[in-house]
Amino acid sequence: MTDLDYFVAAVGHPLRRMILQIIYQTPGISYSQILSRVNISSGKLNFHLQKLDRFLTQVGGGYRLSDEGLELFRTLGMLEQRLSTKESPQPKTHGFYVGRRIAAFLIDILLILTVLFVAADPTSLIIAPAWWLYGLPVPTFLTRIVEMLVTYPELNIVLVRAYIFAFVWMYFTLLEGYRGQSLGKMILRIRIVTVSGARMTAHEAAVRALAKVFILPLDILVGLIKARKAGFLRYFEFYTRTWVIRA
Repeated sequence: MTDLDYFVAAVGHPLRRMILQIIYQTPGISYSQILSRVNISSGKLNFHLQKLDRFLTQVGGGYRLSDEGLELFRTLGMLEQRLSTKESPQPKTHGFYVGRRIAAFLIDILLILTVLFVAADPTSLIIAPAWWLYGLPVPTFLTRIVEMLVTYPELNIVLVRAYIFAFVWMYFTLLEGYRGQSLGKMILRIRIVTVSGARMTAHEAAVRALAKVFILPLDILVGLIKARKAGFLRYFEFYTRTWVIRA
């Protein structure tokens, strides 16, 4: 059999596509858990697992997608997305959307810092002349943010690593895990989905946010080298098989 034959045999039945989706979303899932999810007899499940054998691997009694399985799942997601464009005059295709993503990220960071400073000291909302804007009046919390980042670098290190970064990680994990959008992404009308178009799992959202908050430059650099040709901007987008589409 050719690679194409294996591909067609693997995805040619809706139950096998469902099994691939389940294993992708729950790496390490057990046989009994798959059986309860698909609601078929063990004999039928064994038959479908045998058809998928090339694309699966077993670790510690649980099932995961092999490297070929991950590639199959990504290809299947892209194929389903392309076919769906025939039914929609304005398809929501994935892309890098670098400008929108940068703007959304800056909006999110500004909102987060605003909440943190105002929660710590409500008087931060008072309008006062800003030395860094040549005396133009702005809310005090903006001046405090600038002072934290510019005037007090040692304070910046302590706060960012111990407090702000943790809050930012929780912010992105919860919002993007819930609906695929932070507030910034809602404003810029982009969202995150899996390559199959499904909503991210909590684990995928947490991993994406962890890389974004703590190692973003490295994440982008490795992604441009390793995953750009596959359609991913960041490496941990490739790892979680998630990307950005227009909302």
